[in-house]
Amino acid sequence: MPIGLGTRRRRAVSLEDAASPATPRCPACAEPLFVWIETAGYGLHEDQVIDRCENCGLVLTRGVIPTPDAAAARLLSGAEPRDGSVSFRAANAASLQAWLGAENWAALRPGGDGIEPTRRAASLLLARRGLELRRVRHLAGPGMASMWQTLLNLLTFHRDFASEAASGRLRPGTGRGRAAFWTDAVVTVLAAIPTAIIAVLLESGAVLARRGGVIEVEAEPLPATD
Repeated sequence: MPIGLGTRRRRAVSLEDAASPATPRCPACAEPLFVWIETAGYGLHEDQVIDRCENCGLVLTRGVIPTPDAAAARLLSGAEPRDGSVSFRAANAASLQAWLGAENWAALRPGGDGIEPTRRAASLLLARRGLELRRVRHLAGPGMASMWQTLLNLLTFHRDFASEAASGRLRPGTGRGRAAFWTDAVVTVLAAIPTAIIAVLLESGAVLARRGGVIEVEAEPLPATD
């Protein structure tokens, strides 16, 4: 009986084989989407299932999966014109903080329904709008802030505790209860400075490795064809 690496490779299951007919498709590359993580909601926020495309890396919320054109439009919703091109910022689904944080990744806002791309996913969606990805910059400052929040989320019962509490969306009587609320308040105060220092170190390395948490994507119109 043949054995070895070659045999194991021939027996590998493709994404298509692992999917069922009802499996949703990635709006960027049309490959099957699989559940990545589940996030716990509170108050007005419901629990969410987050899907990820194992082919292009696109991350999006289950149940709000748009069509390819709608996904491209959402990606470009905050785009700004710049010398014949357009640019926009996005959370990087291929970042160190996305891997480290998972369901605690700061980009996954409670109740959010955004699309978090990778470089490849952005390129595929931009092509649908007649645009070609020209450059991707990893932004250190915004990335450090997002990494800091991700690290705090790893320590608290509630995601984005400080901003949610300050806005009034999270109160002592909501979420996971009063004990959890006041525990998070104490942890946030005590851990704020140490986690900020760690965030700067981690995100600096991630930016150098092209795994930063926040990217700025610049695209320009595709060349005209005869």
